[in-house]
Amino acid sequence: MEQLHFITKLRDIKNPNIQIIDIINRDSHKEIIAKLDYEAPSCPDCGSQMKKYDFQKSSKIPYLETTGMPARILLRKRRFKYYHCSKMMVVETSIIKKNH
Repeated sequence: MEQLHFITKLRDIKNPNIQIIDIINRDSHKEIIAKLDYEAPSCPDCGSQMKKYDFQKSSKIPYLETTGMPARILLRKRRFKYYHCSKMMVVETSIIKKNH
């Protein structure tokens, strides 16, 4: 576990809500498997409480080269659903674009 924490520091991933789960060495690249999870916020429109819904399909984010091999992050982002208005929301972070 400490090694995975070291990797977030080495790669300058500052968001504490990103947790690195595993690193897989492929023939042509490295894959860093991570998840992004937050506490459920209130709805900006109706103010109702959200509930955790599930994780959406992983975003494939190209990242810096490591030891001469390209690397990418497979980031699973948490989706939330509002109780009252049934709207859905996906958590965001600064290392990826909004609809990536």
